[in-house]
Amino acid sequence: MECNEEQRAVVSVINTLAGRFPGRPRTDIEDAVCEEYSAFNAGPVRTMVPMLVERAAIKRLQSGCS
Repeated sequence: MECNEEQRAVVSVINTLAGRFPGRPRTDIEDAVCEEYSAFNAGPVRTMVPMLVERAAIKRLQSGCS
């Protein structure tokens, strides 16, 4: 996955989660996704990064953490 594709996928994750968590401020969602993205950013295999970021951000948002 190219960097631009990956960035678009991460933005898509943010948009998806904004719809899934309408009561949470968008900045909380963006922060959760960006922090989870940085945790996966060093990995050599990029294909699954957006999906992994989405799952981790969902857990974080469901637990009430931002």
